[in-house]
Amino acid sequence: MKKIYLFTLMLLAASSLYAQNVQFGLRAGPSFTTLGGEDAKNDDLKIRIGFHAGGYASFALSESLSFDAGLQYANKGAKATDGSSSSTLRNGYLDLPLLLKIHTGDMFYLLAGAQPSLMISSAVILEDSGNKVTVDGSEVRELWKDADLAGVIGIGVDLGAGINVQTTYEHGFINISEISGEIYNRGLKLSIGKTF
Repeated sequence: MKKIYLFTLMLLAASSLYAQNVQFGLRAGPSFTTLGGEDAKNDDLKIRIGFHAGGYASFALSESLSFDAGLQYANKGAKATDGSSSSTLRNGYLDLPLLLKIHTGDMFYLLAGAQPSLMISSAVILEDSGNKVTVDGSEVRELWKDADLAGVIGIGVDLGAGINVQTTYEHGFINISEISGEIYNRGLKLSIGKTF
């Protein structure tokens, strides 16, 4: 994992050296997440709706290509139901999306890249017949690994006045479970951004 962060820092440094133009912005919106992998298939998991929010810097590399580096807080996890009872996994991450942005015209753009993440919190919410219990703390946090790495693809549109809307799909490549075989983050983010 140290190699991933070293590579990230090198990429940021190199992009800033070659950048012709740097812009900063804020981004936020809903997240639609679940878990994938062999050990998640048998649990009949449903989508969990959370949120993400943070900032970004956009480095223009050419007229049609830029590099976006962001820092976001993101809710992730999944939900499972069984009759009148349900359980919701709510993991909080700091995401560092590192994305190449390819402008396909005046308005539309494509996104592709990688996203290292650090877990900062974890909780399980149990509900049964109207009763609700939240379990958090070190016992829940120790079930999950500290870091994740996802591939990201997406599409967006510039609406003018620095406002943009984009959607990205995140596909985790690191098994995040400390206690079972294969569990990976999966998610879709719908974002509204404002570049200053």
